Amino acid sequence: MPMAADVDTIERTSIVAYTLLNELHEVLALPKAPDDVTLGILMGMAMFLDDKVGPMRAKRLMAEAPTIVLKTDAHVTADQTQRIMPVLRAFGDHLKELRMKTERPVTGTVG
Repeated sequence: MPMAADVDTIERTSIVAYTLLNELHEVLALPKAPDDVTLGILMGMAMFLDDKVGPMRAKRLMAEAPTIVLKTDAHVTADQTQRIMPVLRAFGDHLKELRMKTERPVTGTVG
């Protein structure tokens, strides 16, 4: 089992990731096909893990995942979500700045 500092980092990161994915699902989900967005998020997470840690390490990490226990029994509470909202706001601001940097002037044509 990881040391206490590592567990805190893992827990904080997982709460941020959960809340971010929950908000993303809210934005993307179609009322008649919410599972399609859930499957897309799963596919994106699998691609991220494959890219960042590789298939062998991803398999090991996923095998260890059940032994990682959050203090709230793997449920993210409303209080935890509120505490990490500043992180999501900062991420939203980052995305806005990124968009402003890459926006092209409107010319009336596509492409």
